Amino acid sequence: MKKDFDLVIIGAGPAGMSAAIQASKFDMKTLVLDDQLAVGGQVYRHIMQNSNKKKDLSFLDGDYWSGHNLADKFLCSSIQFLPESRVWQITKNKEVFFTQKGKAHCVQAKSILIATGAMERPMPVKGWTLPGVMTVGGAQILLKTACSGADGAVFAGSGPLFYLTIQQYLRAGFEIKAVIDTRPKKMSLVAYIWAFPSLLQLRLLLKGIRWHSEIRKKLFYFSDVKSVRIIGKDVAESLCFTDAEGREQRISANHIFIHQGVIPNINLTMATELKHRWCRRQLCWKPKIDMFGESSIEGIFVVGDSMGIWGAEAAVFSGKIAIQRIAEKAKRSVAIKTLISCLYRWRQLAIRPFLDYLFKPPEDWLVPEDDTAIICRCESLSKTDISNAIKLGVSGPNQLKSFCRAGMGRCQGRLCGLTIQKMIANHHGQSEEKIGYYRLRPPIRPLTVFELATLSNDDSTAEK
Repeated sequence: MKKDFDLVIIGAGPAGMSAAIQASKFDMKTLVLDDQLAVGGQVYRHIMQNSNKKKDLSFLDGDYWSGHNLADKFLCSSIQFLPESRVWQITKNKEVFFTQKGKAHCVQAKSILIATGAMERPMPVKGWTLPGVMTVGGAQILLKTACSGADGAVFAGSGPLFYLTIQQYLRAGFEIKAVIDTRPKKMSLVAYIWAFPSLLQLRLLLKGIRWHSEIRKKLFYFSDVKSVRIIGKDVAESLCFTDAEGREQRISANHIFIHQGVIPNINLTMATELKHRWCRRQLCWKPKIDMFGESSIEGIFVVGDSMGIWGAEAAVFSGKIAIQRIAEKAKRSVAIKTLISCLYRWRQLAIRPFLDYLFKPPEDWLVPEDDTAIICRCESLSKTDISNAIKLGVSGPNQLKSFCRAGMGRCQGRLCGLTIQKMIANHHGQSEEKIGYYRLRPPIRPLTVFELATLSNDDSTAEK
């Protein structure tokens, strides 16, 4: 028999933890599911395990360590937390299916909060599949979980996480060979306009300026670069690019970390058939939600970076707001508190439009210039393979599957979806919004027949 919960939260990052803490104050019977070994999400990954090594990990900035207080409150709350739990389906009746330690389970919820966070934007430049190439997020995970990294690495890309990770590598004592910054030297007019409201987050602006200044002074730095490509036969050997003066440059390196911003992780929300909209500013799909985070299906909320990239502090407030809204619907009036939380969140959001326009990915990072660059990693399909299929009359990503299997691998389009959507839009001269995205269906994660069979014997919520 399925266990019933007032609330099921999917994800134990900043938004999920904040929501759970708030839910415990209203005595909601709450279950939190997360696929990691412990709380923290991507931003506060390994935070509790690292708490006793703060001196050795001083290179992780204060924003990271601020997550310890949040995680501690979460673990001391009355909620039930199940780590290593992979959610693979949510039904419209608010049933949540997940797998934990080789067994599948199903629970029933009155309300569901999706806080699955963000993922790094795919960067299909030539050579990105070579051994030795990692995302900047992956490089940061090594620092947080194992206090390890790679000497002599080249960083290529742009964005707040890009500069933050470089700073952390420098403070940790690792040698960085070069920084290849794809951000244009001149800001767009729109970025200048949005710079004024971003002053509400002056501390973050000054921090970013300081990071950028230190990187330029301390490291071999190139700005406004184009045509980035990674060269190597069996492993990464060098990174080539065109500098701001139009000269071809080549830097030898066996470790290359790339990054071009983050986007909402929408596979679960798409597979749940929530309505989505295309965000032209952030160049990604977002769930359609109201000001409280409630989606197109009543009782299913989306919070944190799952609903759009706003940052950890805004994610914390989004979790609180969603729970306060659920409490209001249950006639536990907290309208004033909800309004206050909304005002705090809006203040945190003030800087985001400026950052979105400042670090908008260049065209050659959205679709590679080189025809041999791999687009779909799961099926090993190059730009040429996909372009040839599109020329046959493909009208959208779902039809493309029948022609070349793009998007049918284990990642279910996470690493190729936006690129393929852009390629089809460019071919037909239409917008990405009109072209649409893959039609995603559950299970959103690989599931064995044995795991599925264990559902019939499921008489418990799973192991703590």
